[in-house]
Amino acid sequence: MMKKSKSPGMNFPKSVKRLSISTLLFVFAMTVLSLFALPKLQTQYSLKQFLPADNPLLKKDENVRQLFQLSEAQPFIITAKVSDDQKTWFEKDKIQSLERLTDLLAHFPGVKNTLSLATVQGAINNEDGLSVGPLLKTLPQEKWQAETVSNPLISPTLISKDGKTASVIVNIKSLNTQDLLKLRQNLQVTAMASVPFAQVEIGGTPAVQTDVGVLLQTEIRNFVVLGFFACFIVLGLVFANWSPLIAAFIVIICANIIVLAVMALAGYPFSVLSSTIPILTTVDVVSLIIHSLLRYTEERKNQPHLSHHQLVNYTFKVLLGPNLIASTTTMIGFLALLTVKVPLIKDYGLTASIAIMLGWLVTTVTLFPLLHFLNPPKARQWAWSKARWGLYLFRRSGVWAFLIVLVCTALAFKGQTLSWSARLFDDLPMNHQVRLSTETIDKELGGMIPVDISIKGQPDSWNDPALLGKLDQLLTDLRKIEGVGSVVGLPDLVAAANIHHNRLPASRSSTAEVFFLYSLSSNSPLKNFLNTDSSNTRVSVRTQDLPGNKLQEVVSKIEATTLSSFPEMKVELTGMGRTIHHLNNELSHELIFGFWQSMAAICLVLVFVFRSLRWALVACIPNLVPPAALLGFLALSETPIKPSVAIIFSIALGLAFNNTVYLLERLKLIQKTSKSKTLDIEKALWREGNPCLIASLTLLAGFSVFMASYFAMNRIFGFYMLLSMAAGLVGDLILLPTMLKSCPWLLTSVPWKKERVMATAASLLIAFFISFAPMKTYAQEPAAGAVTVEQIGERMSANLKTKDEEFNTKMKIIEADGSSKDREMKIWRLSLGKKEHYLLVRMQKPQDLKGTALLATLKGEQEEKWIYLPSTKQTRRLTGESGQGGILGSELAVEDFDFNREQGAKNELKKQIEVKGKKYFVVESDVNATSANYSKVVSYISADDYLPVKAECYDKQGKQMKVLDITGYKKVGGNKFRAGKIKIRNLQNKRGTEILISQVKLDQGLKPTRFTPKALAED
Repeated sequence: MMKKSKSPGMNFPKSVKRLSISTLLFVFAMTVLSLFALPKLQTQYSLKQFLPADNPLLKKDENVRQLFQLSEAQPFIITAKVSDDQKTWFEKDKIQSLERLTDLLAHFPGVKNTLSLATVQGAINNEDGLSVGPLLKTLPQEKWQAETVSNPLISPTLISKDGKTASVIVNIKSLNTQDLLKLRQNLQVTAMASVPFAQVEIGGTPAVQTDVGVLLQTEIRNFVVLGFFACFIVLGLVFANWSPLIAAFIVIICANIIVLAVMALAGYPFSVLSSTIPILTTVDVVSLIIHSLLRYTEERKNQPHLSHHQLVNYTFKVLLGPNLIASTTTMIGFLALLTVKVPLIKDYGLTASIAIMLGWLVTTVTLFPLLHFLNPPKARQWAWSKARWGLYLFRRSGVWAFLIVLVCTALAFKGQTLSWSARLFDDLPMNHQVRLSTETIDKELGGMIPVDISIKGQPDSWNDPALLGKLDQLLTDLRKIEGVGSVVGLPDLVAAANIHHNRLPASRSSTAEVFFLYSLSSNSPLKNFLNTDSSNTRVSVRTQDLPGNKLQEVVSKIEATTLSSFPEMKVELTGMGRTIHHLNNELSHELIFGFWQSMAAICLVLVFVFRSLRWALVACIPNLVPPAALLGFLALSETPIKPSVAIIFSIALGLAFNNTVYLLERLKLIQKTSKSKTLDIEKALWREGNPCLIASLTLLAGFSVFMASYFAMNRIFGFYMLLSMAAGLVGDLILLPTMLKSCPWLLTSVPWKKERVMATAASLLIAFFISFAPMKTYAQEPAAGAVTVEQIGERMSANLKTKDEEFNTKMKIIEADGSSKDREMKIWRLSLGKKEHYLLVRMQKPQDLKGTALLATLKGEQEEKWIYLPSTKQTRRLTGESGQGGILGSELAVEDFDFNREQGAKNELKKQIEVKGKKYFVVESDVNATSANYSKVVSYISADDYLPVKAECYDKQGKQMKVLDITGYKKVGGNKFRAGKIKIRNLQNKRGTEILISQVKLDQGLKPTRFTPKALAED
């Protein structure tokens, strides 16, 4: 039986007592002082928070705003829908009420100007002459509806097509958060009082910012309360007395107050992301407390001769390192976000990292001193008992490990088809007033997403009636594009003047008259559509809030339509619709694959902790399970990818490493204590399994509160955080122990087997040869009359694409010192359609790989890989990924031959050059968001035969890394070409690779029966 410990007051050394009291007083004093900083905390929300600083696309936006004198501050948009279904706004008393409201709001503090149907300016040619002023005042009432609904300048922006919903646009000055909130409240009250016959809603970007800010304040309070409640339920289930709950309560309160005070003093506001900081702090602190108290309980059983105070001190010393390492790995996951160029995410990464380390510090200096004054914690028997469930795992350790790897591989493969269909405003709470207003604007008042088209010619170009006619036709064509809500351009302003019999003037002089007429207005809209020298005009397009991929299609159609109408002019698209989805997708790519940076940093830390590279690498293996699970489930559920979702990858990785650290630290301690070279993984899991499981349950309980969020963004964040932690639990407590049980050689010195070398090389080879499949290219802003990137891609495809082929390959890998090694292989390929491809590779040299056969098939969305090992005469299915490294140890990477990157890359034809009498196209591909190794690739394509001859690859720092030379093209099978030699030089590590291709046979009529697992062993 366990010996009963003495009361906390006995055997308490005075020095320890004084130190404990001093430490607690210091922490309590810091907590009290921190309370005075909390009022400085603010909440903030903006779509621009997720945009990178100093981005070229955003600079273009700024240039257009300055050129056409557009306001940088987005307006409030007040929507008012007539309550009576039988009536419209086209009644005199209603228009008078709207005019009074518009004039009243114009004098509010912080308002720059206002605009509505009742005050919109117009130029009218009537019997009394030319009239410039409020349009409705110059028109008889019976013409109001006909004239306004048919006018693109007015409808649907200021009045819906059915005449029932009107809007008041309130342009504002630059305001701080408090003034913005106050103005929003005044607008609501005044509008409701001024037009009581209508349903009033406040929308627009400022309304979204203010309303979300208010909701965030409520959400933070809810998170704190629910997080406390969830964590204390877990603590109550784990411990049988009150001491742990009292200690946890004190530590959590102190840690959260100090963390929030640091945020306030550093000037970091609460955003949608940083609203998670209190939960992160709470679950991190509770996890540390559980590990510490359960370790205390274990040592109390193992060392009954020690007093309570001695056990506290011993536990403190034993867990100081592991607790610090666990917190450090979590911190690194957040620090990886500092590499992102978006200020909001960088700030979140920094504040979360600070919160994690402050949580560790406060827990360390508060928990153990508190334990000296509290009764010993008593864990319930199930919590401190050994992890008997581990016995079931070890009975079938190989099966468990294989199944987990298989499932993770399948999920990772499925994750290649992520959904990029996010909407901009779908994070707003359903049925909330600002969400309803946003939907009203989107559906009835011309759309929410602005796209600006700038068309530049020579000075005075847009005085030409012929060009105005072409532009007018363009506006008509753009309005027909599905998804476009409204289009306004210079011809609409000219036509609205109505001073000629025709819609547009017939001469330059007539055009000049219209422009002069608009100049008479005190607030002429002409300056927003025509620059000073009439060389540049702007077309304002607003689209509906479509899914990201659909919006990009609409923008591409807008661009293509404009380019076809004005091929001789410079066309440039800017605005939110052009930039924000592109930037968000680019950022999301960076965040998703940024977890490799976190992995590398954590691995480096663990190398020093374990003093072994092998142990550090093994620690990384189970932590690939969370990202694989996330990729798979995101793809299966078709969850639209946003930065707020992509950010989970780095965070989840840092949290997942906690259990790995505790388990391997325990394993290393057992190995050191027993002085045995064998791995006693059963004993390590036996002792550490339950603490890790309970700590993970605490994390799950804490993050589950996000499921009660107002915001879909936070609910999705919470769900996938729960999924990633559950996957981390599988990786750490199932995959890692069973893997080490089945493969102890991972942490002990054993020779590599021949089959492992062949399987690794095989999986790398498959990805390389699949890369020869033709890829589609998208044109990027072609110059008038010049060849486009799309045309170059089509010509290349015509020269290279075949249904099937067979060829021999020799690969020579050259080291920096001049030594080399050779590989030889024979390849068969068959492509029956876009979604049906077969590839078979048979190794010829070196001798130890001779006979190894590789098969890859792609049917629809299903890809399968097989390998034949002649040593065992077995055909096995490959479940591993090919990775990002060099193929067979060469300098050749899979992506080196992907000249036409389809997803996320921006391809641009930079110039044509002439070398030794031959001309070449120079195509630059921005691959920073899609490549693991490169920031850009510059390709040189022969202008005579449209064949790639050279590629220059640049690393992430913009320095040239590799040069690929492709030579020796020969005509094969009629009009197709194949290169005879490919040479790769790495300028940084001085290594190289040469590839010779020979005995090429094309279109032989190969059949799918040639590409089966059975066929691997037949040749």
